[in-house]
Amino acid sequence: MRRLRSDIERICRLGLDSQTLRSRVAARLGEDVPYDAYCFGAIDPWTLLVSDDVSEGIPPGSAQLASHNEYLVADVDKFADLARTGRTVGILSDSVGGDLPRSARFRTVLPVIEAQHELRAVFVADGECWGALALFRRGGRADFTPREAALLRAMSRPVAVALRRACVDATPLAPQAPAGPGVLVLDAEGRTLVANETARHWLDEIGPLAPYEVAAAARAGRGEEAYLRVRSRTGRWLSLWGSPLDGDPHSGASVVIQPAPASGITGMLALAYGLTVREREILEQVISGRSSTGIASALSVSPYTVQDHVKSLFAKFGVRSRGQLVARALGHPPMEAPHTA
Repeated sequence: MRRLRSDIERICRLGLDSQTLRSRVAARLGEDVPYDAYCFGAIDPWTLLVSDDVSEGIPPGSAQLASHNEYLVADVDKFADLARTGRTVGILSDSVGGDLPRSARFRTVLPVIEAQHELRAVFVADGECWGALALFRRGGRADFTPREAALLRAMSRPVAVALRRACVDATPLAPQAPAGPGVLVLDAEGRTLVANETARHWLDEIGPLAPYEVAAAARAGRGEEAYLRVRSRTGRWLSLWGSPLDGDPHSGASVVIQPAPASGITGMLALAYGLTVREREILEQVISGRSSTGIASALSVSPYTVQDHVKSLFAKFGVRSRGQLVARALGHPPMEAPHTA
């Protein structure tokens, strides 16, 4: 266990992007916890929806089935339950008392993967979940063991911290966003029935998993939790909102995709960069374009206090100007030359 944890912590310190980080962690983990297939998702810490995944041995088209099980079917070891209860790791056979057919996931999802055994883990730091991993073994292998579960449990915090930082460290390369919201309509099986041009643009940036997750959560009646923040491959923050069609969970769902509001972005950044409440407030004001005087008036503090907090934000984000700070936060190309706070 000591060597695995040391190797995982070293990978977590490399400053890798989220997908590369997850691939490297899964590969190293497989040396001590063998598997035939895996799926490793990034998690929105507020709604506990999966924003994207890296996987191996998972057949194409499985995402809709997995999302349906996760949000619309009663089952054991849901990722949200593992995160909220603090268990962090679950072995499917243990969770059903050895009666595997009790699990709907065993009956419907695992056969698609040709798997017999499953181990699930979530990665939590400071009370927030940033990733979720499912490992699968085929029937010819032995089941996962308590020792292997302990190995995953020991990895929880270092991997979560690395995922937390990776989600905000994407290089801002995004071009101008298309006008208007993207709108998708998905049927009850997760198939896209209608998509406008903007939605198709954003799907090229984020892939199909996030809309599946939001649509399934909406159909499950999760209300405000049918919401997801996700970083596109070119660095822009997007928000996805889901709602059931005609209020009927059996008739499919609509999903709206658009650039995330400043409040949603700064909440994520506050967790990732350790911002104080005041720094988050000032960051939102800076993103809105207010001057130091305007921020001071809005927050009832002195302009000197604002300047001190802006300098602190520069240091935490590793930038030298407000333009660079906004670019770093929103995933936009910087538009101005460096200057001081």
